[in-house]
Amino acid sequence: MSGTPVAEKPVERPEAASQRALRLQEYALVFVIALLLVVGTVISDRFLSYDNMLVILTNASVVGIVAVGMTFAVATGGIDLSVGSVVAAASIAGGLIVRNDVFGPTGGSIGFILAALGFALLLGLVNALAITWGRVVPFIATLAMFTMARGLALRMSNQQPISLITADTVRYLGSGRLLGVPVLVVVFLAIVGLGWFVLNRTPFGRYVVATGGNAEAARIAGIRVERIRFSVYLITAVCAGLAAILLSGRLGSASPVVGNLLELDAIAAVVIGGTSLSGGKATVVGTFLGVVTFALIFNVLNLLGLPAELQQIVRGVIILLAVIAQRRRN
Repeated sequence: MSGTPVAEKPVERPEAASQRALRLQEYALVFVIALLLVVGTVISDRFLSYDNMLVILTNASVVGIVAVGMTFAVATGGIDLSVGSVVAAASIAGGLIVRNDVFGPTGGSIGFILAALGFALLLGLVNALAITWGRVVPFIATLAMFTMARGLALRMSNQQPISLITADTVRYLGSGRLLGVPVLVVVFLAIVGLGWFVLNRTPFGRYVVATGGNAEAARIAGIRVERIRFSVYLITAVCAGLAAILLSGRLGSASPVVGNLLELDAIAAVVIGGTSLSGGKATVVGTFLGVVTFALIFNVLNLLGLPAELQQIVRGVIILLAVIAQRRRN
């Protein structure tokens, strides 16, 4: 044979292939959302109304804020099963400050916000220390916090909701409007934008993905892996604290039973969005689309009059199919 050189096919880098897969996942979710909009329009002429779209976004906002934080935890190869219970415990911590007038009759909202965020951070710190210093698997550490935080919420409140009638600012954050748009939705979109910027445009975001992709390689490259893992559980805690403030404001009270199964909805949105459960691949845009997809699905199911128990079955089926599809792609 002659020595004619044979052109070699260019080899796609793993990072490029991963990004391409994420974009395809996002495009697929956009198509699903468009399809759901068509189905909803056929079912009800009220579906595409401005008010109903705001209702959908409002219902998605609390889950969405928690899901943004969850994206960072899952990106490292971890998970946080405690966020729903942390929301309840943080809500009650803030409610106790309001009820006892710790900051006076006019400082109830400030006290609630500081207490909710502070208590959520404290519980997140326990998770972070257990995982990084105690070397406990994230699933077990956060599962333990799942039960502890819920127990704390029930114990501190004596199993009774706490009225936030004097916390005007908190109630405004949960149910007020800014230029005709619910403040809750505005905060949700701001958190999504901030999460996207941190994950995609900062060294910290690259370190998070690198830690989940290959922790040993990340250590060799000089990344402080344990510090990254520590920080992502503080991020999930902050998001849970924000969710507690907004959800309590929307309800007008701090309740020890709020946030039940919130962590599962957040994880489902993250997985459907394309973030890999094994870590190393994450997308905040995908998480946002996953949250909106779930909100649209359940809005359509409500319009169809489907019972709540059947909606739970549908939710479980969607999660299972999403995980199976992700495993096959990997």
